Amino acid sequence: MSACLIKVSEFIKRVYGEHEATPPTRQTIVRQCRLGLIPAEQKGKLWYIKWNIYQKQTGDDLVDKVLGS
Repeated sequence: MSACLIKVSEFIKRVYGEHEATPPTRQTIVRQCRLGLIPAEQKGKLWYIKWNIYQKQTGDDLVDKVLGS
């Protein structure tokens, strides 16, 4: 199954909505991608979130690693 990739701006809209008081900045999301906290891949200078993998995350690091492989 191929990953459904979305732009960081779309990720922020989907996760935090447009009605949140202060959603995280693009730079914060990119930092989380670099650290591996959000499943993503970099293409050139842009980061794309692996949306289908992100949605399946449970919050348990071990379970998420197994499911993400």
